[in-house]
Amino acid sequence: MLPLWVGIFLAAAALLFAAAALRERRRAALLSDRLAARERETHLLSESPDPETILRRAFEAAAERLAISRFDLYTIDDGGRVEEAWTLSGEPGRRLPRRDASSPWRGQRVDALRVKDLTATETGLSFAPRDLLAGGPATKRLQLPLFSGDRLVAHLVLESPSPIDDRAKAEIRALLAPLTSALHGSRNWRIAVTDELSGLASRRYFETRLAEEWARQERYGAPLAVAILDLDHFKNINDTYGHPAGDRVLRRFGEIVRGEIRSSDVACRYGGEEFAILFAESTAAAASAVAERIRRALKREAFTWDGKAFHATVSAGVSGAEDAREAATLLSRADEALYRAKDGGRNRVVVWPGPARRKSARR
Repeated sequence: MLPLWVGIFLAAAALLFAAAALRERRRAALLSDRLAARERETHLLSESPDPETILRRAFEAAAERLAISRFDLYTIDDGGRVEEAWTLSGEPGRRLPRRDASSPWRGQRVDALRVKDLTATETGLSFAPRDLLAGGPATKRLQLPLFSGDRLVAHLVLESPSPIDDRAKAEIRALLAPLTSALHGSRNWRIAVTDELSGLASRRYFETRLAEEWARQERYGAPLAVAILDLDHFKNINDTYGHPAGDRVLRRFGEIVRGEIRSSDVACRYGGEEFAILFAESTAAAASAVAERIRRALKREAFTWDGKAFHATVSAGVSGAEDAREAATLLSRADEALYRAKDGGRNRVVVWPGPARRKSARR
């Protein structure tokens, strides 16, 4: 017969073992729930074409598992160059991924040999980040190439103030599949709805989004505004310097517009040298301030072609939805304001109703 203290010890040990097993089962169930939720979220990620929304959700999912001090992501274009850079910004405790327009990595070619060093081959057309393989040392920094098949979609640099162990790596790896799929889908979607020359949305997509936002403002009363912009004397640029020079102006103007609007706004090439911007939940005054920044930025831009320097300017008309009865009215008022900007001497922004229209100006 065992002494009493041995029985007590064994009973206590059994209770501790049972408690530990219960904790592990609960943790496994929690992990399963998280992964299931992320699996469901895959559809949400794929349905959102906005990279900022995709990265915010991915960051929030990763932050559930470990503290994150760095979350830098670089999307890669078909030519193997960095297309966009994203990094954490905002106040401590409320930081989220934001586009880094000043990143020195934008436009840089990816070092294929370095990516190869960071990658483990799983099959002939399947690659995984080497830093996430089980059995490796715990580290505070992960270099994560994201592949869709054999195509490098993006590169993620993730850091934590605490060492990242195999358990955390497994959860991060589970997140990478939906993140990669969402980024790849976002890029394909962008190609489908984007004007190739200006890099802005297509007119059809703009009109679809306008109908959606108009329905929202009718239901909830949220402000809504549009701007229509037209490059001044653009035909003269084509006639004087050639169409390739005009194409350069269109590309640069698209870059300027993208740099000034929010991710929730929609800018499109409306046709030829005419553009339109949809400002969700914005007043005409707020929209005109953005249009004015775009106008000034283009005016400052110095273009050269075949050794010849030239400048381009833009006129804009803005209208708000305050007393408009339908989306078509919103657009027609912005177009009317644009005509008045042209009548007033071009290179200016006019908010509807603006000054009286004198005549129909040539654009």
